[in-house]
Order: sequence, then structure tokens, then C-alpha cells
Amino acid sequence: MAISKYTIGLLVALMGLPLTSTSALGQEELQLDPAVETELNGEDVDSSSKTKKKKKKKKSAKGKDAADTDDKATDTKEVSKVAEALKKFKFISGKPNLKAEYYIYMYSASWCGYCKMCMPSAVKEYKKIRSSKQVEFILINGDKSKAEAIAYMKEYKAKMPCIAFDDLKATNFMGLPGCGMPGFPAISIADKNGKQIISQVGASKVKEVLENWRDYTIKRKNED
Repeated sequence: MAISKYTIGLLVALMGLPLTSTSALGQEELQLDPAVETELNGEDVDSSSKTKKKKKKKKSAKGKDAADTDDKATDTKEVSKVAEALKKFKFISGKPNLKAEYYIYMYSASWCGYCKMCMPSAVKEYKKIRSSKQVEFILINGDKSKAEAIAYMKEYKAKMPCIAFDDLKATNFMGLPGCGMPGFPAISIADKNGKQIISQVGASKVKEVLENWRDYTIKRKNED
């Protein structure tokens, strides 16, 4: 790093830095000792590098805060009326998809012969319903105890989310938007905001709705 004699003089006077003398093209030129030059340059680079790193960290922190805010806003947007309602229930089994566009509710119990007739269809269709990711199936169980409800689910290898009928009854059937008319068996379909699309009572009607659940949900959405 070549510098002027004036600057070198100041450095010598103030810091006592070691100097070497070289000549180039007949002119004498003073240079800092290479070790000192390297040290000074290194300090400048380190200082500049640290400053840049600090600025990058600040920008990263701001970006992260902005991303977190966006995520929170998105989460708040995605929570529907039915999803909020489902959060208040204790599930006997399974966990509901709170981001579904439609919800199918089916009333069933082990003491109901007609309900048992519908369970194989419900279990079969549930696999397709769940894989759609747009529709969720909620079983509303009318058994007297949690143990009976669990045994009933195991009997049919049912894995859909299940809540107790008594818990829903305690809300005067207002705690779950679009849950429809209580009956055994009975079935209702509502959109994510609780707007009821269809509600049927009786084994034959329940089976019919189960077989055509796409017409009331996915296909309906595509048509809209």
C-alpha cells in the first residue's frame, strides 16, 4: 500500500511504526513494513466485515418478523366457524382437519341397529373423504360411556374424529354449526362456516348421502 511521505511522517511521529526504503524508476518511495501493512489492512477488513454482518443480521431479523406476522395473519384467516367450534370439543378418537372446506356429521351409536348398518359405508367412504383434504367427517357418538364409544369404533375399525353426543347436547345443539337434526342414524353436511347443505335421517338416506358425498362438497365447490 503506497502512501505519501507526509502521511508516513505523521505515522512515524505518532505511532513509531517501522519503515523500509525501496526505489522504483530512480525515485525513492517509502512503504510501511509489510507486517504492519497486513495488520492494518486486516483490521480495516475485519471492521468493515463486522459492520456488514450486523446490517445483514438486522435485515434478517426484520424479514423474520415480517414473515411471522404474515403467517399469523394467514392462520387467522384460515380458521373457520366450524373449526373454531370443533376446538372446544373433547374428541373420543381422532383429530379433525380444521382447514377443511366442508364437514360431514353422522350420528351413530352401538345400541342402534340401523346405525350399525351404516357404519361399513361410513368407514369405507371416510378413507376417500380424508384423502381429499377438502372434506372432514365427524362421528357424533350416542353411547352412554367413552369406553362403549371406543369399543364401537374398534369394532368397525373406524378412525374418523369422534365426539360424544352428550357434549353436543349440552350446547343445545348450537355448539357445532350445521350439525343438523339429531337422530340415530342421521347425517348432515355443512360448509366450513356452518351453512347446512343437506340433512337426512334414516339408514337408507344416510347411505345415499355417504355414497354421493362428493356431489354435496367437492363437485359443488367446483361448480361455484
